[in-house]
Amino acid sequence: MAVTLNDFYVRVLRELNVVTPNGSANSDDLARVQEAYPEIHAELLDKRLVAWGVAESIPEKYVQPLIKIVAYALTPVFTVPEIRLQLLKAEGELDAIPPSLAERKIRKRISTEYVPEPIKTDYY
Repeated sequence: MAVTLNDFYVRVLRELNVVTPNGSANSDDLARVQEAYPEIHAELLDKRLVAWGVAESIPEKYVQPLIKIVAYALTPVFTVPEIRLQLLKAEGELDAIPPSLAERKIRKRISTEYVPEPIKTDYY
């Protein structure tokens, strides 16, 4: 199942604490996320971290990490408390050393060689 872009934008605003959990998004805030997403998507596409188009719905397994990445990228646009900023940085910064939690999750999910459990070894 995939998440529509509008739902994704609202989730990003919730991650930034701009929208309350049951609230609706302001059109200006939504427009800021809509403007930022194509640039972030292009960067992720260059790094081969996404495989869907910028106007397409986002596959469910990538939604949560992508929310973290987009939310961190938008911290200069929205007023975010310092503690929350540090948390978003650890979870969603791209090209961080060590890689952020979101980047690691996406890389793990796109990896074709990822094995979710250890290989059983036969001892003779």
